[in-house]
Amino acid sequence: MLKRFSLIPLVTLVLSGCAATTEPPVRAWLSEQKAYAEIKQGHLEQAETDLKKALRDNPTDPTILNNMAFIQFKEGEFQKAIGYLEQVRALRSNDNDEPYILNEARILISSHHYRKALTLLSLIEPRTKWPHGYRKMLAKALIHNGKNAKALAILLEKHDEAGMMTQPTTH
Repeated sequence: MLKRFSLIPLVTLVLSGCAATTEPPVRAWLSEQKAYAEIKQGHLEQAETDLKKALRDNPTDPTILNNMAFIQFKEGEFQKAIGYLEQVRALRSNDNDEPYILNEARILISSHHYRKALTLLSLIEPRTKWPHGYRKMLAKALIHNGKNAKALAILLEKHDEAGMMTQPTTH
């Protein structure tokens, strides 16, 4: 166990030395990897510092922005977290934006902004495939907006591959 902890400063030193001599995208990636390890250890302040370094080198990387949003959320800075996720969605205005929409909706729901969450989640509803967890999150937002019947319908309906909503089948 002690050997593992003594290895961490060595890896950090090596990564720091490599980061000083590399191109911005590589430096950003190295800073992001270091930050991810710090997040896993619960060192959010140091992770935030490293992610800010990464953003200076690569300000449009969705993963870095998403990780910054996570840290801001954990620190109770909901508006800052939403701001980072909005940046990601602006950069990824195609169907690859679903994880970021869901993350932003989670933050909005946890901070009791149910109407905004419902508006945001409505961006996914017309798509042919729904991401895992979307149906429950949409139902929660609908319930908090007084739309219990629609929430129940969303939970009971089956969303098929063609994008059509069908009634559940009975056996």
